[in-house]
Amino acid sequence: MASDRRTASHRQRHQSRVEVSLAHRIVFLVAISLSAVSNGLTGDMIIREKLCSMRAHRFCSRIQTHKVRIPYHRDARGFVAVAMDANFGQDRTPSPTFYQRLNSPRHILAPMVAQSDMPFRLMCEQLYAVDLSYTQMIHAVNFAAPHGETFRTNHLDVYPQSIVRDVLLGNGDSGAILVSPSQVNAISGLCHNDIEQSRKRILSAISERNGISVISESSIDVKPTVVQIAAHDPDIAVKAANMILEMSGSIDALKSGDICPVAAIDLNLGCPQGIARKGRYGSFLHDEYPELTYNVLAKLRSNLPQQIGVTAKIRLPPTQGDADAGRLGNISRVGNGPQTIDERMQCLINCGVDLITVHGRTRFENKVTVSGADWKSVRQCVKTARICSGDEYYPIFSNGGIECWEDVQKCLDRTNASGAMSSESLLENPGLFCSEGATTTARDFLERQLRYSEMYLDYATIFPPLPGSLGIKGGSFNVIRSHLFKFLHRYLDDHPDLRTSLGDHKLNTIKHSRELVSNLRLRYDNFGEEELRAMKSWGHGSSWYRRHRQNMMQNEAVSSTSMEERKQEMRMRIIRIKEERTKSSINPIQ
Repeated sequence: MASDRRTASHRQRHQSRVEVSLAHRIVFLVAISLSAVSNGLTGDMIIREKLCSMRAHRFCSRIQTHKVRIPYHRDARGFVAVAMDANFGQDRTPSPTFYQRLNSPRHILAPMVAQSDMPFRLMCEQLYAVDLSYTQMIHAVNFAAPHGETFRTNHLDVYPQSIVRDVLLGNGDSGAILVSPSQVNAISGLCHNDIEQSRKRILSAISERNGISVISESSIDVKPTVVQIAAHDPDIAVKAANMILEMSGSIDALKSGDICPVAAIDLNLGCPQGIARKGRYGSFLHDEYPELTYNVLAKLRSNLPQQIGVTAKIRLPPTQGDADAGRLGNISRVGNGPQTIDERMQCLINCGVDLITVHGRTRFENKVTVSGADWKSVRQCVKTARICSGDEYYPIFSNGGIECWEDVQKCLDRTNASGAMSSESLLENPGLFCSEGATTTARDFLERQLRYSEMYLDYATIFPPLPGSLGIKGGSFNVIRSHLFKFLHRYLDDHPDLRTSLGDHKLNTIKHSRELVSNLRLRYDNFGEEELRAMKSWGHGSSWYRRHRQNMMQNEAVSSTSMEERKQEMRMRIIRIKEERTKSSINPIQ
């Protein structure tokens, strides 16, 4: 009886504490809402303020529970900097974070229009050490349109893992992923044996990569994917995101407890192209309409299932010099200028985003104006985000400035980022993240690029890419064509006739492109190492990655050296200039 009374008493006290806690939270949120309304905030802004306050409330509750004194200070702008204790929370097992649920990826394939297609993502993940991939950007307004069936069918290439495995193993109906006539056109002319040979080569490569002799369903790795969208309307962004989750099978996976094909919805805040200004998305949205940007993110986070991440891919904010020069258009001012790094990261954290990717350049550093990535500023983003979130491991990916394997670790060391994201380098060298993939001879380099081309064609045979933005008629093969141009860029320069053939609209199937790759291989068969090294294709500047970067190669080298080394290089440069002037005066041009 005494035991029953103690139990009843315990239940009563627990119930009372729950009721008091709920009452406090209700009063807390009502107070926030009333304060927000009195200050003229919109409904979406109120949601964002609630998310920030609830995050702070949860953090403070953890501190109170563990009776740990956390030192902090408030800076001039009112931001709270928290000094985290390395041993904080060790007396209990915390729930896995979003980043941990992704298996803490370090090597990431970036979202690229018409190039982050499913066969390329699978190849990079299953064979070349990519831990996480993003899809190409999807326009939310087109995806969510009432009559947008064609757009949706031709853009979203994320399927349940079981379907992908079955198709790759030959156990499933390939019709599940052949949803566009453009895909069928790309594989026309291939017989059943051609398709089966592609399947065998892929499975053999997976076996070799994993060091196993027998392929089983469990050995076929199909990772969740991040789907990137472009949007400036919060309601349309939420509608499109939910449709993406439904179409990809992610909603069913959530209900059944399976792994979701879609790991997160990413908002494109980094595209620097002029079309992004017209569509009001990408870096233009973030630079010129920051409040609208944060409303979209806050609404996504408050309306999507908590198991689905909400992420953002951004660029560095413009400088005060950009603002003074009138380059920013409709810029929202904080004080007398554009948002600083600290202010930008604080706002993103307040929206409740689960992960941020920072491209270490501003939107003005693009194509021919591209410069070396600013890893120092990325490191500042990392530091600020972790202080603002109260999470010393808050995930930040660093994007930009990665050309080879050595750059990957250099980037992670200098930025302190959680992972390194690559875009253009991976398109030319999908094995970028494989430390063992370094080549030392011209022959090895040639064979590697040919092997990438042939392996991608195998994946594209089993999983023809969706046409995406390259046209519903021939877009599927145009995606393939674009990849081949990048894999073989330097060698097609040696053989302009093959470059012309690859660009010809008459070459429009995988069968035709296999013949072209075979022809290219034959042309190099009789060349020795010295002959290959004498060709233009062996030169460092002949790579596709360097096509817009010839003028900034020297700047990149400078950014990676010490101040003393830079001074020495400058002195040597001055000496060489003087020598050249002396030679010119002695031997004038006739």
